[in-house]
Amino acid sequence: MFISVVMAVYNGEAYLEEAVHSVLGQTYPHFELIVVNDGSSDRTADILSSIQDPRLRVISVEVNQGAARCLNLGIANAAGDWIAIHDADDLSDRNRLAEQAAYLQAHPGCIGVGSLIMGRMGDEAVITPEIESYNIIRDPQDIYATRHFTCYLCHGSVTFSKQAFYAAGQYNPNYRISYDYDLWLRMFEISPIEKVPKVLYHYRLRDDSLGKTNMTETIKELMTISSHSISRQQSTSRKQTPLLTIIGSRKGCLFYKRHVAGAFPRIRFVIVHTPRDYRKLQVLRRRGQLRTAVLLNNPLNREWYPRLQSRSRRSCAMFKIWNDTY
Repeated sequence: MFISVVMAVYNGEAYLEEAVHSVLGQTYPHFELIVVNDGSSDRTADILSSIQDPRLRVISVEVNQGAARCLNLGIANAAGDWIAIHDADDLSDRNRLAEQAAYLQAHPGCIGVGSLIMGRMGDEAVITPEIESYNIIRDPQDIYATRHFTCYLCHGSVTFSKQAFYAAGQYNPNYRISYDYDLWLRMFEISPIEKVPKVLYHYRLRDDSLGKTNMTETIKELMTISSHSISRQQSTSRKQTPLLTIIGSRKGCLFYKRHVAGAFPRIRFVIVHTPRDYRKLQVLRRRGQLRTAVLLNNPLNREWYPRLQSRSRRSCAMFKIWNDTY
């Protein structure tokens, strides 16, 4: 089983050398490392040229393309049938590839596998709420069931089938931040992505990360990706474009209407202020008009979601998606 580790880097001089050596130090023997230098203007090119190892291949892009395009380019040049993603500022445990290869060979129906992760601040290993949020869900069925609500797969920890990657449509470069989440949801439509229940990846916590410095764009992308996935799923099962009923606070619905709704041809909003507003949904359900409900995650929705779900199981597809408390 030959694995191609693919890494995209842009101005990554601070942590790149350490990240590359964590891959080259793997105990698993059958792999290559492809690093795509995305038009870096710092010492990235010099660092890569100084590392002499026949398993390392460098692809240089003159003009910055963004991570999604560079990862697609790296995978297009990969020799392996399996792709391990690795971020340019993170570290892999030396047994990561060996553990994931063994897991995939033992689970032939699995098209991808991640792992538990540890946080990294400087040279310190840390566990924060962000890290715990990745590790709390481990069971494959739970990962699948919560896929529209949150993502329990750390991008750099995942090794997946190249065949499934192309069947899912590759990374979508229209998403600048959440291209990984979009890929996972499309791959979930093919087969499960699971986790090795061990810490095999060290994720660097940075306040200047793209997601943290662009929270509005991040939430917009996550909501759009979740909604597209729900729409695809319901269109396939019902052979028509579904009417999405968006349920949430006024603030959440306004954000969704402003940033997301334009991508969907059939959509309506139910704004929930008090538990009394639950009656609106009961009426829609009794009339058979509540077929595909998308609940924005707020405290009130959490309060009555199980009740609505249990009463609507046969007639309504219920989905919870990303937090609207931005």
